Amino acid sequence: MKHTYNYFKNYLLSALALGSFAVASAQTTCLNGRTEGFGQTPPIHVEGNKLMDECGNQVVLHGVMDTPNGYFNGNFSRWAFDWGKGYDAPTAIPNVTEYFKKIFTVLGSQDKGVYCNVFRLHMDPCWTNDPNKERVGEGGEHNISQFSAERLKYFLENLYFPLAKEAVKHGMYVIMRPPGVCPQEIRVGDAYNEYLKTVWDIVSSNDSIKKYEGVISLELANEPVRLYDKNEKETAQAPWAPRDFFQPVLDIIRRNGFKGIVWGAGTGYQSQYGGYKDYPLVDPLKNLGYACHVYTGWYGNADEYGSTQGFIDQFKKQVPVVETNPIVVTECDWSPGHVVGTNFDGSLKSENLGTWATGSTSKWGVRFKAVMDKYNLSLTLTGTDDYVDMEHYLKTGEIRYAFYGKQGAEDACGKACWDWYREYSKVNYPQFCGEALEPIDCQGFFPLTRGCFNPSIWETGTYNYKTQTLVTGQYGFGGWQYDQPIDLSGYEKIIVSLAKPSDGASFRLFDESSYWSTPYAYDFKNNTTVAEINLGRCMKGDSGKSLDPSHIYIAGFWTYGGGDGVQIKSIELVAKDPTENVEIVKDRDISSVEYVSPLGIVSSRPFDGLNIIRTVYSNGDIDIRKEFRVYK
Repeated sequence: MKHTYNYFKNYLLSALALGSFAVASAQTTCLNGRTEGFGQTPPIHVEGNKLMDECGNQVVLHGVMDTPNGYFNGNFSRWAFDWGKGYDAPTAIPNVTEYFKKIFTVLGSQDKGVYCNVFRLHMDPCWTNDPNKERVGEGGEHNISQFSAERLKYFLENLYFPLAKEAVKHGMYVIMRPPGVCPQEIRVGDAYNEYLKTVWDIVSSNDSIKKYEGVISLELANEPVRLYDKNEKETAQAPWAPRDFFQPVLDIIRRNGFKGIVWGAGTGYQSQYGGYKDYPLVDPLKNLGYACHVYTGWYGNADEYGSTQGFIDQFKKQVPVVETNPIVVTECDWSPGHVVGTNFDGSLKSENLGTWATGSTSKWGVRFKAVMDKYNLSLTLTGTDDYVDMEHYLKTGEIRYAFYGKQGAEDACGKACWDWYREYSKVNYPQFCGEALEPIDCQGFFPLTRGCFNPSIWETGTYNYKTQTLVTGQYGFGGWQYDQPIDLSGYEKIIVSLAKPSDGASFRLFDESSYWSTPYAYDFKNNTTVAEINLGRCMKGDSGKSLDPSHIYIAGFWTYGGGDGVQIKSIELVAKDPTENVEIVKDRDISSVEYVSPLGIVSSRPFDGLNIIRTVYSNGDIDIRKEFRVYK
């Protein structure tokens, strides 16, 4: 994913008191906002089976799901609903938005004991369905006969994305779920397959969504049940069927340029992922996780039966991708009650406190927590009302956990997650890389420090500033991109050193602002670790044109992508011999020499990086020049 890092304007204009001159350098100023503590939303990405932030911190997310549908929010009691015009009423979007702002205020209230850093947003079909279209077939959220692509485009821009942005403002990442649920049976290439392609084509090509791709992720489907391949074989006999169904959807998302995290879905109401072990989804960006659901009665565990180790083992058996990709549980809830039967999805049906599933924290819940801790699972409860008592908040303004005061509330998911999320908030949370609230000053032409190196100039990459290691996306490029070109004409050579061989990588310099212009390229091969590049002899590919080092817009490394990446040791500039082409002036001695840093600090000794050298001669002459001392 392109990590929407804050690679702000690359500039420095220092007016130095030593003379009437100013020098432009390639400093990058990076304002990161809050830099410590829970509740930040820097870009995150996938590394192996973990979520990671740009600083190399492992991230585990915990929060809730909700949907802008009046039926699921107090049975239409929580905002003014126009029963005549419904979701097309002029007041519909403002009223829903105002209510969701209250939800986000509660979920962001760490001072009240609420610790939520992810929100699963259902793009509910009550908005995307066209009421003027005739419904074909039985009713329900699985029916797509009234779906309108134009309505999705409109409400994505005017409702869903604004809600997502509001959640981010309150310290939450957002997982976007498609409108509705899967039909009981879906097939490779069927109408529902095409529907998902259309939905995600619209969402992933939206400019607003792509700007937030580091914090907004996409969940491909909700609760597939039975899935068949193109030859009518179900997943048990055709384990490749989920891949064949969802791979074209993923491909559309990536072709549209969305580089954020995508979550694959399994069958059995998102509880069966065995087929992906041998037939996984292939993401060229390797920024893929899987979203599953967990309810009591699943994975061989309920209050009345099962064990902690049995739960752990069965979860791994049904979701083997837990070893290769990060997993988020996007639906789960429980509360104690009296079991009276089985829900259509196999979870236990009962009279309880108002949750979908029945169970108690002291029995089933502690085993589920062991599974989460074992596999570093992220979690969104099935609804806001499973975590906090929204009804009570709307009446009194007091924030408390769900089902508070009801018999059995202490053994339900609300109280459990109230406690668990508070403890989880102390570990595995994302952070910006900046120091305090100060900007990061990236001095020099090729800074390798945090926040100054862009790993995603082309395709999504990662950069570990501690080891100075770049891993690009497929055929990707990372390095430095300057708003104002840097001038290397005063240097004879640039020496690029790698910590270890990286065959197939190349160091490139662009004298035009477009990445698609022809650069100079030095290819590392045959275990080469040092490139000594004569800037006066650089040719741009097969164009027959020389590189102009006086205005370099882009510099950095290209690779095939993935693997161990490129570990950069140093990048050094060698200045031209100052005696070349210089008129010899006789009868004058040097009276004094002062070195000035780009920040205006004066010293009698040179600084690392860019120096302004002011030499005063005995005859009154003053010479001012730039020099670059080796920056590593």
